[in-house]
Amino acid sequence: MTHHHADEVPSSLHEQLQAAEAGGGAGAGIARQAGRFGGRFALIMGGLIALYLLVVVYIYPQRIGWLTAISTLAFIAGIVGTARWHAARRRASSLGWSKRYSLAFAVAAGLFGAGIALLDMTENREWWLWVPYAALTALPLAVFRLWRGPK
Repeated sequence: MTHHHADEVPSSLHEQLQAAEAGGGAGAGIARQAGRFGGRFALIMGGLIALYLLVVVYIYPQRIGWLTAISTLAFIAGIVGTARWHAARRRASSLGWSKRYSLAFAVAAGLFGAGIALLDMTENREWWLWVPYAALTALPLAVFRLWRGPK
């Protein structure tokens, strides 16, 4: 049985996470590891989105059913596999990680959708347009790696 003194107020989870990220020792190490791990996850997801845009631009117009099916299944497997890998191995997340990741993912998805709209408006399949644009779709998730939570 534990007794709390009147002057002892349990810290909020937010305060505990801030202390772990700001402090030294194991808490800081876990926070750094969480940041690196979350960054790798975001970078992989951004790469998958960019590659899938290139699949839509170059593979889908060929109208080869089996190739379209395999490339789509590979994308789905990549997304699901990466998400499961992240969920199984994540020990902690930095402060605000979910909000920052959600924002970066939404921007990347919006750029992907804009790319599909652009593809519908033009028949241009030139690499000089689509390879940089695919990289642009991954950029929000790549930048997310460098975007740290509140200090």
